[in-house]
Amino acid sequence: MNKKSIKLFLFATLGLFFLNGCMKDSDELLNDLPPQAFFTMINAYEGSDFVIHKADNNFIQTMNNPLLFKAINFVYLYPGNRKIQTIDKQNNIIIDSTFTIKDESLYTSIIFRTLGNKAGQHLIVDSLVNNLATNSALRFLNLAEGTHNINVFLSNTAIISNRNFDGTTADLNHFKFVPQQSGFNKIIIKDESNQTLIEKDINLAPGIHYTIALIKSSIDENKYEIIAHQQYRN
Repeated sequence: MNKKSIKLFLFATLGLFFLNGCMKDSDELLNDLPPQAFFTMINAYEGSDFVIHKADNNFIQTMNNPLLFKAINFVYLYPGNRKIQTIDKQNNIIIDSTFTIKDESLYTSIIFRTLGNKAGQHLIVDSLVNNLATNSALRFLNLAEGTHNINVFLSNTAIISNRNFDGTTADLNHFKFVPQQSGFNKIIIKDESNQTLIEKDINLAPGIHYTIALIKSSIDENKYEIIAHQQYRN
């Protein structure tokens, strides 16, 4: 990944943050950066109102500025074997992992609830879709623990069939970005009986990569939510 070849986008709870902001010399600043990787964190774990992450005992977020449930955040990480911990609002370590981080790579860490109400994590090495032009790219994860096979529609077009709970999947194809037509759409998720579980309107912008996930509601165990985050623009 060339540092100049990509602009990184992400939504926070209150708005859109641009990695290159309004800095007129952003390309020069990217060239001057030391070896590092781009590390995105998505909190889909409904077992806590918020979490914080630590990398080698250095806080990425703090209790005063945590990563809220359904939110997204990012940080640059130096390459090497990095110890990444996730801590809940009771200050309990719910995930403790070590990952080999490579220079100039893109990573997404998604935490979620697994079977038995424990916290789980997927660390995904991201590859972007080239030459999107007027299309968007998206990936979908079923992180609603306890669901069976679901079908995902983009308006009237089926894009995913018979997707089971992704918390235990080892199929890396589930984590890949796939080109889709941009524009105003409706994400519709149905169960195996063709009953609609939830719908969400979304405007897919050209050239943008999205991560979309189905999760259980933190308020009602029998209801669902869809989270959708812009991540990258190539």
